[in-house]
Amino acid sequence: MTTAAASGARAARPFAIFLAGLTISKLGDALHTFALPWIAYDLTGSAVVMSTLFATEIVPVLLFGGVAGVLVDRVDRRKLMIATDLLRAVLVAAIPLLGAAGWLQVWHLYLVAFALSVLSLAFDVATTVAIPELAGRDLVQANASHQLIMQLVTMAGPALAGIIIAALTSYGAMWLNAFSFGGTLVALLLLPPFRQCGGATASSVIAGMVEGFRWLWDHAVIRALSLQAMIGNFGFGMVNAVLMFYLRDVLGLSPQVSGLNYAMLGVGGIAGSLVIVPLARRFRRSQLYPALLLFGMTGLLVRAAIRTWWAPGLGFGMVSACNVAWVVLSTSVRQEQIPGELMGRVLSFTRVLSTAAMPIGAVLGGLIVERFDPALVFLIGAGTKLVETGIARFSAMRTL
Repeated sequence: MTTAAASGARAARPFAIFLAGLTISKLGDALHTFALPWIAYDLTGSAVVMSTLFATEIVPVLLFGGVAGVLVDRVDRRKLMIATDLLRAVLVAAIPLLGAAGWLQVWHLYLVAFALSVLSLAFDVATTVAIPELAGRDLVQANASHQLIMQLVTMAGPALAGIIIAALTSYGAMWLNAFSFGGTLVALLLLPPFRQCGGATASSVIAGMVEGFRWLWDHAVIRALSLQAMIGNFGFGMVNAVLMFYLRDVLGLSPQVSGLNYAMLGVGGIAGSLVIVPLARRFRRSQLYPALLLFGMTGLLVRAAIRTWWAPGLGFGMVSACNVAWVVLSTSVRQEQIPGELMGRVLSFTRVLSTAAMPIGAVLGGLIVERFDPALVFLIGAGTKLVETGIARFSAMRTL
């Protein structure tokens, strides 16, 4: 092995350790995603409670996204990730403990869902900020590897969750989720210390949030990417919200065939994370962005035009491939262009903006389906991809 190769292997080792721990933790999160609404339904028998738990997990992103970004920029990121990991494990374990004692009530579930969302927001932003430090120069490869892990978990997680809940009950699944946080905890303890950041004071939090948002707004490329994320998540939220209705009520598909269509989302995401690395090495990003978005638009048009059992899976798989490849490229651009001392704040505001658009699109999609042909939702979704393509083609992104 040459000296350069040996140096590259040493540089990649911390990132490999971190990814291994993160994989274990994310598989545990898949159990929580299934088990928490399951427990809520057992407690209340209410589908409304099940659905509103999802909203409870979105609200903290909107309320505390900016604050989380300041923390990521101002405190020791490794210590922050360790602390949030431990706190999430305690919160998840509280559910089966309260259940075993006979004290569990539905408000406990809302409280845990809210707190977990706040902690996960800080952990996820810190992860994105830490990737350049852990992975070295090849950010596209590193972000693609991260997305590949996430997509594999997306595919395997639901099946694993169903098996474990059937075998161990939903409380058993929550216990496994609590222990799964040990994966990232061990990985973080094995990693060398991260670069130190400045301390945070109460008076600096608001100023730090303003500074982060102002930097995002003044930087033409990052502003364009944020606008794209908003529009894309608006369209994705719209079409994703009506997918189950479309499969069951319009196409009349069985649960097995519907599940196969959902699995295609994961297949498409895996494909997107695999192909983007060789594509990024061959083509300029200004060429890739429009091509990816037009590919995703084609997938939505397939869903709108072809009414057969396989078309939704194929179409949404194409959209998922487009979205994951877009995330890999865009995360790499942000990591390259945002100053390290501001990255947490800028990334968190990007997440706030994009997250806010998704539930708005979901509500609008539901309203449209109740009054019009569901294909209209897919056509509007295709239109959002076309708008995104225009941004990529005519904004500052054309210089990438």
